[in-house]
Amino acid sequence: MAKDRPDLELLEFLDNFWQTRNLSLTATRLGIGTATGFRLLTKARNLFGDHLFVKSGRSMLPTPFMEELILKIKPVLEDIDSLTERRIFSVKEITDTIRIGCVDNAVFKFIAPSLKKIYSQAPNLRLSIVPLNEKFQHDLERGYLDLVIYAPKNLHVSELSKKFHYFIFPAVEHVYLVRKNHPLEQLYKKNKQLTKEDLRNFKFVAIKYGYSQIPITFDTAGMEEGPSIAIDTPYFLTVPFILEATDFIARLPKGTAEKMVKQSNLTILPSILLEKDIWSAVFLWHQRTQNSPVHQWFRSLLIAETNVNSIQSSNNPRNESESHK
Repeated sequence: MAKDRPDLELLEFLDNFWQTRNLSLTATRLGIGTATGFRLLTKARNLFGDHLFVKSGRSMLPTPFMEELILKIKPVLEDIDSLTERRIFSVKEITDTIRIGCVDNAVFKFIAPSLKKIYSQAPNLRLSIVPLNEKFQHDLERGYLDLVIYAPKNLHVSELSKKFHYFIFPAVEHVYLVRKNHPLEQLYKKNKQLTKEDLRNFKFVAIKYGYSQIPITFDTAGMEEGPSIAIDTPYFLTVPFILEATDFIARLPKGTAEKMVKQSNLTILPSILLEKDIWSAVFLWHQRTQNSPVHQWFRSLLIAETNVNSIQSSNNPRNESESHK
């Protein structure tokens, strides 16, 4: 048989009675009748096997047992009160680990520009970069991931469960990247122009913008239809090494390509070969972290530091435009 335990009502009664030493006053403070107060005192006496309070003149003085018991009761009541207290959010005190599922280019594009501000505000924050897999929605829901940064046009955010929230960035321009002195570069210098037909004589390096378990296609790679793919890779940082060693072509976001040109023996082909806007990067997270002050601060900071002026319009209320302060 389960042992009888004091409930919250009984503990609060004893705490107040210990303060007032008066049954009527205790009942008034608790908003109960005197009869109810007497019933609670009788219940406590039976439960603890002690009188707890004894009459002395007009007061009820605590017994030695009650003097010891109150030292145990007060911390219990304080702990219960703390359960409903809202801790004041302080960025500097953040010690959380935020797990981000993304490709390496997302680190360059969205995370690296924010690091100085992130760690000046939250020096004890930990970021964990996690490779994407085909179960990233499940991982967000279960807490294995907190944020996914994803780009492919085959991610249809409007079809996601209502448990997911997202932020869509403006469309990104892509360019073709090759090694310096590539035959296409020589052809451009000679003819002052290039056409898509000129590209069909060369193979491509295809970037997997997401998880790598599925077979790569022209759609998921973002490549033009027709040219064959020689190498596919989920790592943007492998592209310069591959291009410098071959006559292959890679299609990359313009900002990433410009960064690689500065640090590698590469060159960008005329942008007229591609449409201006290819697809948009998406921040995706689960309802589980939607109202977390830590995650709201982190997402807003990344968005602000990426210098986003506007987001792709959407009638879906889950297309969040979190504070850019």
